[in-house]
Amino acid sequence: MCSQYSVQTTEAELLQDLNLQGAIPETINQRLLPKSLAPVIVLAGEKLKLTPMKFSLVPSWSQTAQIKFATHNARIESILEKPTWKIPFTSQHCVVPMTSFFESAYIGPHAGNIIKFSRNNNQLLYAAGIFDFWKDHDQPENSFFSFSVLTRDPSEFIIQNGHDRTPIFIPPDFVKDWLTPLSKPGDEIKAELLKKALHPDLKVDIDRALKPGWEKRV
Repeated sequence: MCSQYSVQTTEAELLQDLNLQGAIPETINQRLLPKSLAPVIVLAGEKLKLTPMKFSLVPSWSQTAQIKFATHNARIESILEKPTWKIPFTSQHCVVPMTSFFESAYIGPHAGNIIKFSRNNNQLLYAAGIFDFWKDHDQPENSFFSFSVLTRDPSEFIIQNGHDRTPIFIPPDFVKDWLTPLSKPGDEIKAELLKKALHPDLKVDIDRALKPGWEKRV
């Protein structure tokens, strides 16, 4: 699963692909882990806007701000079966810009390492995401938005390099369509997303070695 990713870009690079508005830092240079505050793209009126959200979705119905299970990724195969994901998937979409994502490799040529996938040309990747708003009724100032990255089966390249999932990447010209909520059944939204999704050309680099004992996961 995509539990870590990085976004290293500039305002100019984002504007090259998307007509964004709102406060965009001159340079975004972050490595994001679950529960980190991360920049995501949402629709504000008719415009695209970059805004911070927590990486790990907390559903609005949760009694607490902490979830006992991992919610940084949502599997597209079961997206309509889980109460955590069902409502956000049908109405609350975001796009997660990233320049690379990191995975643990337990098999393949890089076994024993955390590996980094990025585009051959180092351009931005846009991952489909969903979000929700958790409200703290006792202390409203502690309320927050949070998101999850949607995942699916990987490309052959990712499989060959030792991982079994990938974020769902979409082309820039589908970003606004994904962000626009439509009165469609969940199955239709899912089918349209997978039809538009792409497996970008990627390269792989070793990030760092896994901790001793990683062989027990094989």
